[in-house]
Amino acid sequence: MESLDNEKKCPRCGALKMKIWRDLSDEQKFLVERLPLNTDFSREQRKKHRFCERCWFEEIGKAFKV
Repeated sequence: MESLDNEKKCPRCGALKMKIWRDLSDEQKFLVERLPLNTDFSREQRKKHRFCERCWFEEIGKAFKV
């Protein structure tokens, strides 16, 4: 069984915490809206993703509380 801590780690860079949409600052949301995946997902869909604030990896495979 995988621990909850591993679910919070970024799979790309290993940063210790990935953030959900509501935890991002306005500046971070601005950056996220300019990531390459922005064309693949609506803003409402992206609110269900998690983001690494170090490398801006976007985790899309799970549903997160918003």
